[in-house]
Amino acid sequence: MSSPRHSLLAGLVAGTLLLPLSGCTTLAKLGVGPDVADPGSRTTSVRMNDISLGQAIRRDIYRDIPAARDARIEVTVFYKAALLTGEVQDQTLKDRIADIARSYPDIQVVHNELSIGPTRTFGERSIDNLLESKANVSLGTADGVHSGQTNVIAVGGTLYLMGKLTQRETDRAIVRLQALDGVKRIVKIVDILPDPGPDAR
Repeated sequence: MSSPRHSLLAGLVAGTLLLPLSGCTTLAKLGVGPDVADPGSRTTSVRMNDISLGQAIRRDIYRDIPAARDARIEVTVFYKAALLTGEVQDQTLKDRIADIARSYPDIQVVHNELSIGPTRTFGERSIDNLLESKANVSLGTADGVHSGQTNVIAVGGTLYLMGKLTQRETDRAIVRLQALDGVKRIVKIVDILPDPGPDAR
């Protein structure tokens, strides 16, 4: 029997830009993961906590919702924001999955981008994987964008830009992503940081 869960209110600044399994309770679930208050540093411990948290949420989904085992669900965590992608059978299942993600104290906001419909083919997912790789490499080589503060997920030609960036960095990142072939739209899941000004660069 799962322990009671408590949801938290969303705490990150996020926006959208449209272009034409039984498992042990983790430290993250107890709310004692590493502090990520420092906006300028994405340490190895923070990265590992994000990965561990995403895996724990996914395990809970498949453990607590048997119907989800027939779906394809991906959970990406970045600085306390959880992005849910993949395909599910109906709205009820989509909502229940989001509730599980919200139950984690370390998750401040859940972006439920699960689609309702048939599972995408291997070929379609391969195209997404290639686009996702290109997008992350592009940001990794971009001037004026702190690549360690970003992560891009691709689904069906949509790029989900996750990050902790200044507005200037966000704008530069969007320009880089817009230039990639196969991009249909870009969704920003970005915590906007104060711009330190030109003297800080």
